[in-house]
Amino acid sequence: MSTQFGLVEKYDYTAEEHYVTTEDGYNLVIHRITGSPLFKGQQTGKVVFLQTGLCGTSDCWVLIGAGKDLAFLLADKGYDVWLGNMRGNSYCRSHVKLSPRNKEFWQFSFHEIGTRDLPAMIDYVLDYTKQKSLYFVGISMGNTALFTFLSMKPEYNAKIKLAVCLAPAAFWNETSPTLQYVVNMMPNIRKFKEFLDFNEIYEVCSLTSMSIMMGRTMCADNTITQAACVASVFLFSGANPAQLNTTAFPEILSNYPAGSSMQTLFHFFQNIVTKKFQAYDYGYIDNYKHYKQATPITYDVEKVTAPVAIFYGGNDLLVLKSTIFELYKRLPNVVLLEEQKSFTHLDFIIAINVNTLVYSRVIELFQEFDNKA
Repeated sequence: MSTQFGLVEKYDYTAEEHYVTTEDGYNLVIHRITGSPLFKGQQTGKVVFLQTGLCGTSDCWVLIGAGKDLAFLLADKGYDVWLGNMRGNSYCRSHVKLSPRNKEFWQFSFHEIGTRDLPAMIDYVLDYTKQKSLYFVGISMGNTALFTFLSMKPEYNAKIKLAVCLAPAAFWNETSPTLQYVVNMMPNIRKFKEFLDFNEIYEVCSLTSMSIMMGRTMCADNTITQAACVASVFLFSGANPAQLNTTAFPEILSNYPAGSSMQTLFHFFQNIVTKKFQAYDYGYIDNYKHYKQATPITYDVEKVTAPVAIFYGGNDLLVLKSTIFELYKRLPNVVLLEEQKSFTHLDFIIAINVNTLVYSRVIELFQEFDNKA
C-alpha cells in the first residue's frame, strides 16, 4: 500500500494507483484521486495532470491536507486528478531489466523525463479516460520536463489544453549568489563526477528511514535545530517566514526529497554554466551516440504552442525573475504571467496561503477554459 493512499484516504477522498512502463523500460506509478467527500455531482470528466519537480513525488500535491492542497481542491470541483511521478523517485525505482543498484539505471536527467516519462504517462491517462486533451500543472523541474517534452515532440501540444507552470525552471541567464557559489565551487564537474562514479554514487537525495528520522527529529517544533532547517531551506529557495508553517516541516520531510539521479543535477549545472536550455552534454563522442551530433540538442521552446500560464515568486532564489521573463519572451502562447511578490520557490507547494493566493486562481483559469470549450 503506498503512502499516497494514506495521505489521500485519511481525508475521505478515494484514490487509485496506475502503472505504466516507458519505452526504455522504467516502471512508473501514477496516482489518481477518484472522489471527494465535498463533491456529490457527476464528475466533470476534465482531466488535470499534476507533475512535481526535482526529487519530488506525487505525494507533494497532497502533503498539507484537504482544503489546502491543489489535488484536493481540484477533486472538490469534480476534476479527474492524476498525479505523475518520474523515474528514480521513491515510487519509480523499478525497471524491466535494471536494478537501482546498476549505474545504468541512473543514466537519465530531465531530458529522459521529458521525452520518455511524460509522453508515457500522458498517453496512458488520455487513453484510460478516453479524453483527447488534459490540463497540466507543473512545479519547477516538472515544467523543465514539459518544455523539453513539447519542444522535442511538438505533436503533443494539441493534447495540452492549458499548462499551468509554477516557478518554471528553463533559462539560466542569471542565478542567485548562493547558486552561483555552488556552481563556482564545481568548476571541474568532470572530476567531481569521476569521484562520484568511483564511489558508485549515482543517486541524490533519496528518501531513507534515516532521512525521514532526521527530518522528524531535527526539524520538529520546539527543537533547537529547527532554526537550522528553516535557514537551509531559505538559503536556497528564498525566505518568506510569514508563509512558512514550521509545524508541517516533519511531515513534509518525511516525504520529500525523494530521490533523483546525480545526472539530473549535472544537467542543470551544465545549463547554468552554458546559460543554454539544452540536452545533457555527454562530451563530443557520446553526444554523437545520443544525438547524432557533436553538441547537445537545444530545446526550442518556440515549439511549445500549447497555452501556458506562468506563476512565479518575487522572492524565488532558484528561478529568478529575469529567467522567467526570458522564458516569457520565447514562449509563443503565454496566456497569463503572474507574480506572487513574497513567494519563494517552495511556496507554490508549502506556503500557508498558497490555496487562496495561487490555487484558487489556477482553478478559475481551468473553469474559464472549460467554459470556452
